[in-house]
Amino acid sequence: MNLLETDFVKTLKKEKTKSVPIYCPGYPELDFLKIYQDLYNIEIDPTKFILIEKNYDIIKKMGFDAISLWDFRRGKGGYQINKQVRVDGWGRLYKNDWYLWDGVFKDEKTIDNWEYLQLPSKESLRLLEKFLPKLRDKLSIILSLPGLFEKTWQSMGLIYFSKCLKRNNLSFIQKVVGFFSDYIKSLVSTLENIGVDIFLIADDCGYKNNEFIPKAMWKRLFFKNYYNIVNSIHNHNKLVILHSDGYISNLIDTFIEIGFDGIQSLEPSAGVNIFPLFEKFMNRICFIGNLDISFLAYGTPIQIKNYVIKLLSKAKETTTPLIVSPTHQINAIAKPENIRIMIETVKNYNFLV
Repeated sequence: MNLLETDFVKTLKKEKTKSVPIYCPGYPELDFLKIYQDLYNIEIDPTKFILIEKNYDIIKKMGFDAISLWDFRRGKGGYQINKQVRVDGWGRLYKNDWYLWDGVFKDEKTIDNWEYLQLPSKESLRLLEKFLPKLRDKLSIILSLPGLFEKTWQSMGLIYFSKCLKRNNLSFIQKVVGFFSDYIKSLVSTLENIGVDIFLIADDCGYKNNEFIPKAMWKRLFFKNYYNIVNSIHNHNKLVILHSDGYISNLIDTFIEIGFDGIQSLEPSAGVNIFPLFEKFMNRICFIGNLDISFLAYGTPIQIKNYVIKLLSKAKETTTPLIVSPTHQINAIAKPENIRIMIETVKNYNFLV
């Protein structure tokens, strides 16, 4: 199936478009959607656009042009250690529903014999394959993939990962990176075969005002594998976005060098000032996001409107590809009127220019 040349796709490809697209980062929380639907009297088809008990008709009727699906990163897998503690398919340790900041990937034998990370089930893939054509000309669908940095340190545990860095035991870290890289390639191939055209790798590389590890070390550990993954996706005429929370301004030139088509989130509350990035990188990568979810929860509609206009105007001035979106999933504390004004401001701007 050929990539449908929507304005969302054209913007990702850094081509000129008639309008600025709007992206929904994952399916919004149900409590928010119920309030939004009731407040604005949105009528949705109750049966046609359902996937895993989520109705995607409302996403299009809200005014979004694209959405990411998070339900197909892996199949079931893991094991129980005791009544409270379990290990998931990624190798992470959980106590009840809480990640313990630790994992079981601490020796090569464990990785070599790991059998708990499985691709999505054939049944779930069948449902996705049947679902995709229904929305093809209505919404651009992006499939979320696991990230190399996140899954590496989480499966090793933060303390052990840090010790390996400190002791310069990079060969073991690289083995873990290679393990997850192979899985991502297999997952991409599986999803491509059922008609997926756009991917989003979710990999939080920063926190507030800083990267998790030095840029040089990040490149040493992750650049090659990411380059190969992205290159493989591009060789099949597909597109790939990187999502990263936190402060990642100093990594954007690396993401461009790897070949990512877009970078999503760009959190102002983590220290990301997008406007100098527009001037620095211009049309070298597509910027997606920058509407902080806390801003959408606690700001006023006029504040949201003014900020969106500033984003749109500066992107146009610098010829920077821009897709407007919240930084994260729309949660229950987001004000419906702020989400609506975000969408309406973009639509009105598109009408005027």
